[in-house]
Amino acid sequence: MKRIVMTSLLLATLAACGSSDPIGKQTQVVAKVNGDEITVHQINGEMQRLQVPVANPQKVAKQMLTSLIDRQLLVQEAQKLNLDRTPEVMQLVDAARAQIYAQAYLARKVSTLGPATEKEAQQFMVEHPEVFSHRKVFTTSDIIFANDASKVDVNQLQTLVSNAEELKAWLNSHQIHFELAEETIPSEALPKQAVGLADQLKVGDLMFMHDDIKVVARSIANIAEVPLSEQQAKDMATKAVNERKRQQLILDEVQRLKKLAQIEVLDPNLKQDEASATAKASPASANDKTNNLDHGLKGL
Repeated sequence: MKRIVMTSLLLATLAACGSSDPIGKQTQVVAKVNGDEITVHQINGEMQRLQVPVANPQKVAKQMLTSLIDRQLLVQEAQKLNLDRTPEVMQLVDAARAQIYAQAYLARKVSTLGPATEKEAQQFMVEHPEVFSHRKVFTTSDIIFANDASKVDVNQLQTLVSNAEELKAWLNSHQIHFELAEETIPSEALPKQAVGLADQLKVGDLMFMHDDIKVVARSIANIAEVPLSEQQAKDMATKAVNERKRQQLILDEVQRLKKLAQIEVLDPNLKQDEASATAKASPASANDKTNNLDHGLKGL
């Protein structure tokens, strides 16, 4: 019979919960799963990785403990079957370890960056009036349908229709089911390819976006100029500059390490020229305002 022991220590430490360290700095064992220990430190680590405000840390800590117990039971069963020694699992563990090390190194480097200055934020706002001084809010009428290659060639369709009514007529004539929706989109939330074109968009314009599952054709129904407040603009620009600096530091650091390293690609089919490799590695070209804006505003 599996044995799970939960000590009363958890409830005691939960009483002293804080926002930065949910259940204190103790590392005492709060549970044992068939002898394997689960500590307060593990719970704290899991809660901090949530990276979201926790309204009720006691409740979340208890849920986290339950999750850790469940996971440990599965780990134990996997170990009984020696799954931890299979090539597939070992490869996944090695890949995860490498990713963690890389992220930890970059996090250490990024931590040395100073925050964006007021001058940098102001300059960013000047460079991107379409998101700040001339920020627009677009109301769109969306036509949504399945991306079925046997029925629709999206690239060809874009050349056949120029507005929403023509698109709906084409879809009806080909008996393709579609749904209608409305969306309100500020300049900064436009698709990457449209960020630099915000000032050129006009009522009636049709934009296609698609993935492997669906196609969204957005027709501009209304455009209103709605600048951000001074504080909102300053906050957004500051976050954008910080993100741009972070992306640039990561790019520069990777390029620096490449120059210092001896890298030899043995498979000729996997080799690529330096220009192509740099372009693919670059999170944002320093001379490409659209890319910089896209990365700078990501996650805002």
